Amino acid sequence: MAENAVNGRAASWRSRWASLPVLAGGLVLASFSWLPLSYYRMVGWAWILLWQLGGLALALGLWRRLRQGQPSHALGYGLDRVILALGLGLGLAAVVSPFPRVALWNVSLVAIYVVALYFYRNVVDRGWLSRLRLWYGLVAIAIATAGVSLALWRPAPGMWATDNFLTALRNHQPLGHHNFVGGYFALVLPLAVAAAVASRGWQRWLAATGSGLILVALYLSGSRGAALGTVVWLLIAWLIRWGRLEASQRWRWGLTGLAGAVALGLGLASNPRIRTWFSAGSLSDGPTLDRWFMLRLGGNILRDRPWLGVGSGVMGRVSNLYRPLETGGGLDHIQQLHNTPAQLAGELGLVGLAIVLAGLVVLGRLGWRLWRQPLSSPDRALLGGIGGSLLAYGVASLTDYQLENIPIAGVLLGLIVLLLALGQAYLPDSGVLAGNAMRQAALGLALGLGLLVPLWLPFTLTVALDAAADEAFYSQQINLADTRWYQAYRLSPWDPTAPAVASEALWGLNQVLGASEAQANVRSLMVDYAQQAQQAAPNDGWFNHNLAVLHQIDAPATALPYAAQAVQLMPRHKHYGYWLLGDLLLRQGDNQGAIAAFTLEALVNPAALTYPQWQQSPYQGIYAAVAQATLVEYDALLAEVSPDSPGFSTLYETRALLAWWTAQPEVEVDPDRLRPVVLGLLLADSDPAAALAAVEHDLSLGRQTPELDLLAAWLDPEGHPFSPAEAPDAEAELETRLIEDSLSVRPLRQWLTAVIARPDRGYRGALAFAYRNYQAKQITLMLAPQQLQTYTLVAKLNLFPPWPREFSALDDCIEALRTRALGLPHPTHNGFRLTELPQG
Repeated sequence: MAENAVNGRAASWRSRWASLPVLAGGLVLASFSWLPLSYYRMVGWAWILLWQLGGLALALGLWRRLRQGQPSHALGYGLDRVILALGLGLGLAAVVSPFPRVALWNVSLVAIYVVALYFYRNVVDRGWLSRLRLWYGLVAIAIATAGVSLALWRPAPGMWATDNFLTALRNHQPLGHHNFVGGYFALVLPLAVAAAVASRGWQRWLAATGSGLILVALYLSGSRGAALGTVVWLLIAWLIRWGRLEASQRWRWGLTGLAGAVALGLGLASNPRIRTWFSAGSLSDGPTLDRWFMLRLGGNILRDRPWLGVGSGVMGRVSNLYRPLETGGGLDHIQQLHNTPAQLAGELGLVGLAIVLAGLVVLGRLGWRLWRQPLSSPDRALLGGIGGSLLAYGVASLTDYQLENIPIAGVLLGLIVLLLALGQAYLPDSGVLAGNAMRQAALGLALGLGLLVPLWLPFTLTVALDAAADEAFYSQQINLADTRWYQAYRLSPWDPTAPAVASEALWGLNQVLGASEAQANVRSLMVDYAQQAQQAAPNDGWFNHNLAVLHQIDAPATALPYAAQAVQLMPRHKHYGYWLLGDLLLRQGDNQGAIAAFTLEALVNPAALTYPQWQQSPYQGIYAAVAQATLVEYDALLAEVSPDSPGFSTLYETRALLAWWTAQPEVEVDPDRLRPVVLGLLLADSDPAAALAAVEHDLSLGRQTPELDLLAAWLDPEGHPFSPAEAPDAEAELETRLIEDSLSVRPLRQWLTAVIARPDRGYRGALAFAYRNYQAKQITLMLAPQQLQTYTLVAKLNLFPPWPREFSALDDCIEALRTRALGLPHPTHNGFRLTELPQG
């Protein structure tokens, strides 16, 4: 009896140990479903350890099962061959990728999902974890996620406005992006509704209430793709039910569908994100137009690398090489194509896409075979929920790529496991693996785990060191921070995060240090780190630009190639990229190249022809040539652009202002095509009284703008006293005082040049998406060329408003001039490769 008790306790312990991997997988899924900003935190310290340890627990659980000879099954139904082909495709794509270490890191994540799939395939319906419990567990996590999402939602007064993309109704919590949130809830909603259908009593009411909570969270996400997927699912579900009803019952279902359609239409119409879709008109809507350009970007990748793509997870490192020229000022450093098939094709090539599609066909065939079986009512509801979830998410996935997201990938994995469990119950396909096969599988899994350590450990330590360096720097332990940044870079030289963050932090420190040995040391470190960041991500236009700025004065020859790469990667460079290139060429004695580069800057940024540098040597010597060349290009643009196009009016008045400013021969202008401030300014130079009358007339008609008020205050300080907005900080307050003091300056041109300032610092963000490191959110640096100055009043009067983001005539003009004069074509016109600046 004592021996039986001992054996019973041993069996109990074995059962508990066997349950640990099951619970670990559930813990990872629940944690990253509920954790705020979970998409970012999965690559942040120390949350990265949670999913890694969970993945290792699943792998060890599967290995233990195989090693001990417990009855184990393959996936069956043809899926094992798909998994094998996918593994080979991923591996080959990684080997030939331009960034193989990045691709291999992402392949390792896919491998863990595959291990989880095989593990749960062998434990569901073979112990305490039944398919019913797994189903309800996924739904319970989803309902709790909806509760977390609503609790973290922060509504704002402007969220119902249709015309503001940034403030319109969107909730990015807890997954980190509103499209992730919407996609997740579109995925789980049909599964939750199926649970309500299959349940009875209080459980049905609980599941129905939870489904309503999920639906509300989906609506508040503001994701239009998720809304579209849900609508398609509802429509198909209604049609299927319609087809199964007898003719005498269809009228009731028709009325129900009509009422539902009305309610759904009202709900969609109340969402400003949906209204924008229709009011803007499909492709003219900004995000929709972006997706069209992204599809073309993916097509460019397939033209260059059709079979194996650029490698898994590499899109953010290469997208600027393939971005269509017509995107203008948009789609800078995108990490995904907002379309799952296009993303898979771009990263894995046509081979990888074909394998994934084959897997979907296999799953669809299994689902159809099961649908024709005499299923129990709960199992039929479950099968309908699985199909509905895959349908809704499949449609939503055509507008976004989300497979890197743990909650979404985890639920998709759970759906496949549930489908296989139904298959095993009604259409058993695979028998128990033979002992030799299990030993071989255990050996292969052990080898895989051995390969996983050198892939995971360096980057995990890198993430930890990045966080430690950040803490040390802001604790003023500069030497310790430098040590941690350097260690992080050495462990993962393919990740630009540590050197980019280091160079940015040291740049800020360099600004406050006086001329000293300490400043020289800091500057040396800053340049070294900037070089390392550029080497890790050579197609990042801003890394190239910043490195060129840092070398601009001391080593212009070193800076020149990086500046040339920056303008190829970002043809409509908004942050003085062509000015930097022109400055470097001028320092090298290439006056003709400098004239072309400065002309390009004046096309991108017309205010460049007003900068104070033109009054100094050596810029002064080429100013007339730059001004003349610029006006020639503007005349050519005006001849090409239709007067009805969005950019024509801005182009027209810009040409008139530049001719006036540069004292070039002016042409007669149509006053009706000029904004009031431009018309008033041109009149003010020759007839201030007429200018004041025109400005006051416009103000009386309600055409009040900050720039028109400022011009009126200069024309008549007593009649139109200067009333600036409240300054948010000391720097803005000083600028306001300088502007106020300048109002007594006469004549007009002297007033416009009375206040000189450094260019505004640009901002870039969301780099944690592109580089998949939580600390990359700190990479924001966009350096302006050294010694560059601007006239504050030119900006305050808004004399040169920004161009439309999509302005193909301007982009073509810039491309033609840059290629002709500098020999620097856009990568899409050069075999998707960067070009070195021709010598001589």
